[in-house]
Amino acid sequence: MLILFRFYNSLSLGTFFVPDEYWQSIEVAHNFVFDYGYLTWEWKEKIRSFSYPLLFTLPYMILKHFNLDNTDLLIYFPRLIHVFIAALCDLYTYKLTKKYFGRNAAKWALFCSMLSWSNWNILVRTVSNSIETTLTVMALYYWPLQKPKNGGEVPIKDFIIALALAAIACFFRPTNGVVWIFLGLSLIFQYRKSFKALSNIIYYVLIVLIITLIISIGIDKFYFNEWIISPWNFIKFNIIENISIFYGDNSWHWYFSCGLPFVGYTFLIFMIPGVITSHFNILFYLLLWTVGIYSNLVHKEYRFIYPIVPIIFFYSGYFLDVISKYDQKIKSFIKKYIWKCVALLVLTNIPLAFYISNVHQRGVMDATFFLRKEVRQHDANGILYLMPCHSTPFYSYIHKNITLDFLTCEPPIGEKDIKAYKSEEDFFFEDPKYFLFNHFSHTIGNSTIKYPTDGKYAHPLENIPKKEWPNYIIFFDNIYDDIKFIFEGSNYKEVKRFFNSHFNIKKRKGDIIIYSNIENIENEKKNN
Repeated sequence: MLILFRFYNSLSLGTFFVPDEYWQSIEVAHNFVFDYGYLTWEWKEKIRSFSYPLLFTLPYMILKHFNLDNTDLLIYFPRLIHVFIAALCDLYTYKLTKKYFGRNAAKWALFCSMLSWSNWNILVRTVSNSIETTLTVMALYYWPLQKPKNGGEVPIKDFIIALALAAIACFFRPTNGVVWIFLGLSLIFQYRKSFKALSNIIYYVLIVLIITLIISIGIDKFYFNEWIISPWNFIKFNIIENISIFYGDNSWHWYFSCGLPFVGYTFLIFMIPGVITSHFNILFYLLLWTVGIYSNLVHKEYRFIYPIVPIIFFYSGYFLDVISKYDQKIKSFIKKYIWKCVALLVLTNIPLAFYISNVHQRGVMDATFFLRKEVRQHDANGILYLMPCHSTPFYSYIHKNITLDFLTCEPPIGEKDIKAYKSEEDFFFEDPKYFLFNHFSHTIGNSTIKYPTDGKYAHPLENIPKKEWPNYIIFFDNIYDDIKFIFEGSNYKEVKRFFNSHFNIKKRKGDIIIYSNIENIENEKKNN
């Protein structure tokens, strides 16, 4: 049932989430299997492990072998992997709650997990935070969160399974180590008086750690063809050198004031009394620890704290069970509290889940599917994305070895003043007309672009090779007034326009517009 539910969930998604959903997962796998695709700076600097994209190489290889890669299976086959990953997350949220609070509370926790708008939007997407969350809740189920009442030793079998799952989670997301540092220290404190237990803990941690490192380094040696430790590179660039600040910084309290309320949403109403009444606090302390540690990092995204979301459902399920048991004393359905709680959760989560997965940022996906179809029907030479970097899926969806060009936003590696650094994207949005004047041919299609001849236009930037205009140009409506002059008198025309979102940052406001000259070129050929 859970697999069918998440399968429907996967098919229902029609919106864009974050660039990593494509650029750090299936785009990398596509490049590996089909020998073309774009690799971002992270792969050039080797700060990412190939272990996560590796999951999608087999589906691509199967499609390539059976010549099915030009069908829509190319898009939906990788998603199928995350259908199972999401179903496992639901299942182990249920199992974890059942282990400590019983079957009825577990049913409510599962209800919360399946109803959650954030689970609906994230779990089935090809983003590493999804598998990190699943592996975390699975490991929590096997982890000895409580010392046996009889004062026994650490349950070795379950402990090894938990360590293996935790190691794999860190394998995919090195920052997941924050979770296990807390639980590891808690475990050592629990067994501080037993030398044998402490010896076993340290022994098995070292064994699993060594095996995980060997596998991780082996996978990366296979991909990069050199010996590297990608988790160290990740920490070095993003934390020690603080390169991640280039992609935005937030206040120290952002996770508590925005991130956690955003992902926890109305379930937090039930989580808090669940923590108080359950008298089982270790997972709540883990939540506070994780959010607290992440709050010290400058660059913040709500998906970074996603591995602790099942804990919210764990406590919410417990308190909903408490309410349902209390209601057994009340005969009148109208006066029962549980249906009011369910109504609150349903009315707040389902509309938001629908909006986020079907409306918000839909245009970039619709435009991508349109372009995917167009480049197959026509002999197109390329697509130019005059948009913020990584605004759409790339070769992993277009799946044609043509020139795809976009405004890059690589960080200032080695620069001291990171905030003062400007990327290609920054220069474009500062002055779109002047950027195009310096970087692209002054001939577009069958016409010459009329640029000013005075001021800064009299002194173009030197040593910048000018690119030719491709058959398709895609951009957001917010820059239309700045660049519409390039199409005047040319054989380019607007061929499609897509609604994208009601709310977005300035650079992504408005509809998505696609201009092309391919039909005019083909018509001219027919007439000749």
